[in-house]
Formats: sequence, C-alpha cells, structure tokens
Amino acid sequence: MSGALPLKDLLRGLRSGMTAGRVAIDPLSRELHGPLRGVVDGLDIIASRLEATTSRLAHSIFDEGETLQKGHFWTLQALATHPSGPTVFAQLAYGVLGAAYKRFSDRPVLVSETLAAQTFQTAMAATYQDRTELPAEMLLQLKSARVIRYAPFALPSAPKDRSAILAYTAFVILLCIDRDAESEHTDLLDLCCDTAPLIVRKFGFHPDERSAIRTAIADCARLI
Repeated sequence: MSGALPLKDLLRGLRSGMTAGRVAIDPLSRELHGPLRGVVDGLDIIASRLEATTSRLAHSIFDEGETLQKGHFWTLQALATHPSGPTVFAQLAYGVLGAAYKRFSDRPVLVSETLAAQTFQTAMAATYQDRTELPAEMLLQLKSARVIRYAPFALPSAPKDRSAILAYTAFVILLCIDRDAESEHTDLLDLCCDTAPLIVRKFGFHPDERSAIRTAIADCARLI
C-alpha cells in the first residue's frame, strides 16, 4: 500500500475542516465589531492561507503516476493481479464512492483512501483460495471499515440512512462489469446506482450472506 495514502487523507481532512470552519464563523464575523471582528477576520485569513498551502501540497503528491489512465477500465479481477492493486483500488474508491454517494445524499463526506487500500488487502487475504468470493467480501469489508466518513462539522445521518452502503454496492457492481473503451464511465455508474437498491433492500450484509450477495452482484453486473 502506498505510504502517501494516510498523508492524502490527512490533507483532505484538514482542507475540509478548514473550509467548514470558515463557513461556520462567517455569520458570526458579520455580527461582531471592533477588536473581536479583527480577531475573527485574522483567523479567517490564517485558515485561508493554510487551506491554499495544503491544497498545493496535496496536488503535488496526489498523482503517483499510476492508475486512472483515460480509456482504461479497472475490474476487481484486474486489480487482484496488479502489483499496485491496493493503491489503484484506493484511488478508484475515492473518485467513484464520492460520486456515487452524491446520488443518494447531499451530506458532505470524506472517502478515506487509506481505509480503502486496507479494505482491498483484507478482502484479498480472505479470498485467496477462491477469488469468486472477492466482490461479496469487498462489499462487506467496505461497509465494516466505513470507508465513507462524515466531513468535519457534518451532523450524523439518521439511523436508517443507507446512502453509504448504496454507494459501496454501486462501486462493487461497477468493478464487476466487463467494459470496453467505448463505454461511458458516468453512464455505467448511474446504472449501478440505479441497481444498488435492489441488493441493499434484500440483504442485511451479514457474513453468512456472502454466497447470496455474490450471486446478486454477479446478476446485476451481467444485466448492466
């Protein structure tokens, strides 16, 4: 697993937290006057500079020269045999899970590349004897690790909110589809997001459901 992943998560968390903090204090700054207004404005300037600095640093390390070449579509089968599989999977998770989650909720969240890479490694270790179990195991591990996290200052979701598991399911389905260079990634993700509720409504995502989940994922991927 790439050693840069935890740093990338940290920088994204800092940037998100600073942005949320500046939004939170903006109404307060308009109500204050005199020295207090100056203090709040000074903090805002500091936060703005820190955000710019972390953004430049983040962009300098985010492109590790591997992975998301245009016109190339990764599948779980291809990732399982690739030497940089965990890192590639983490980058895919960051982009796809964020986009999929927005289909189901407007709540601000962060996607951890570090946890995504660890999830990939755990699922690979658990299915080394039978790779046909990888999709179901990956879905269970994504849910268990909570790769999608709430952004700083975001309120927790309602107990019955299934936006995260829907996003995980759509992501795994997408990685099980045999695609060609003519396929539109966005269109396929939309179809996977439309299909994900069929699986989420049916299962409680318990370990003893692996076999049934595997079959359901394969059926959805085949239909798409």
